[in-house]
Amino acid sequence: MTGQYSTEKRGLSLHEFKCNGCGHSFEEIVDHGDGQSVDDDFKCPECGKMDCRWQPMSNIDRWSERFPYYDRGLGVMLKSKAHRREICKQRGLTPVDGDYDEEELFSGQDSRREREEKEYTDYVDRLDNAPEFKEYRIAVDQGRI
Repeated sequence: MTGQYSTEKRGLSLHEFKCNGCGHSFEEIVDHGDGQSVDDDFKCPECGKMDCRWQPMSNIDRWSERFPYYDRGLGVMLKSKAHRREICKQRGLTPVDGDYDEEELFSGQDSRREREEKEYTDYVDRLDNAPEFKEYRIAVDQGRI
């Protein structure tokens, strides 16, 4: 089995679960070596129901972080997303919650770039062909420009 990786999960991992019955979120250690999986039924410590679903805990971006946390950009300890929105509003900032549309954000820049490229192409075409730039073309051909 040289050069191949095993897909077998072993060891312990910490996962977050949410009860479908009462909405309580809790963390549970899953023992993969014992055959447990995040798809197994786990008992809610709040209501006792076995109706809990796994919640991915990857903190890939800052908006999935748990509160409270210190926001270095704002320079304050934030207690919740609402608190962050309040601080941003006080400072005249627009909070971005990570759910913005990148295509919309960049489409404006793309259309501006395309417009500028078209304007430049039209300008170069006018320099090369328009009657009002005849003197310019003569000066270029004579090496004066």
